[in-house]
Amino acid sequence: MHNENTNTILIIDDSTEHIKILIALLEDLYDVYFAKSGKEGLEILSSICPDIILLDILMPEIDGFEVCRRIKNEPKWQETPIIFISAQGADEDETKGLEMGAIDYITKPFSPAIVRARINNHLQLRTAMQELKHLYSLALDANPITGLPGNNSITRYIENMVISREKACVIYTDIDNFKAYNDKYGFARGDEVIDFTSTIIQTTVSSSPCPDAFVGHVGGDDFILVIPSKYGYEVPEEIIRRFDKGIVQFYNQQDAKLRYIESKNRQGKPQIYPIMSLSIAGIDLGNRSYSTYLEVNDACAEMKKKAKESPGSTLCFDRRKISKALLNSANRP
Repeated sequence: MHNENTNTILIIDDSTEHIKILIALLEDLYDVYFAKSGKEGLEILSSICPDIILLDILMPEIDGFEVCRRIKNEPKWQETPIIFISAQGADEDETKGLEMGAIDYITKPFSPAIVRARINNHLQLRTAMQELKHLYSLALDANPITGLPGNNSITRYIENMVISREKACVIYTDIDNFKAYNDKYGFARGDEVIDFTSTIIQTTVSSSPCPDAFVGHVGGDDFILVIPSKYGYEVPEEIIRRFDKGIVQFYNQQDAKLRYIESKNRQGKPQIYPIMSLSIAGIDLGNRSYSTYLEVNDACAEMKKKAKESPGSTLCFDRRKISKALLNSANRP
């Protein structure tokens, strides 16, 4: 019985005796598969993704060096670590194996303790490298102003939530009248408002019953958070309360007192714009059968449009399978 949470090792060796020794040595720690020839090993690779391969050199038909070459030339396999375990102890054999891309070379007869220790070390290194690659991809995707995960990370996260059918709410936050503010006060001040909004969202989440909830920055003045369904109202309403309390600090004294600014609209004509507020759209992933991120995004866009129809900061939640609610923060206790 194989455990999907356990590292997987593939042994490719034509010696039944050596296979039995390695299985006895490793099966209490790992899921172990084996092949008695290079050809069989390559066939097994088409159906499993081992975390490490233990490869003999002297085998009939296809030797270990050729197996290694084929693995390293196949994109879906080439990053799989290979350890040669061979009776070939000459320096040139070890050098050849390492130059072909193997991460280690162990000579038979081997010390069981050393084999286990080296496998463990290489698996830990592999895990660390995978984590570094993940962090690097997040860093490349991160928004330069807020440092929050960007669109690629948001898409992956929500796709995973949809696939796993998690009981969660996707909350989409948009700043009302932000463009007008940018036009009057400048982009530098606009960036300060974006950073302020990001801080409000993150501090609200961190002090909530779900401090590890996902927060992402779609771009511009749009944010997304994913929280457990039971906090679908509580968290966004607190975000609205904190935002409304603090946003006036970004206006000059006169505009703050008037509670509006005068700026040009998209046609270049003067227009009155109220103090910035939040339009928050919420959808419960458990209420409808979403199958892709795009479907979730479309539902959020629909709710955001409804939220913007109400003045001031507004939370509009899509609970059509249960009920429909349009909640203005000013009208809720």
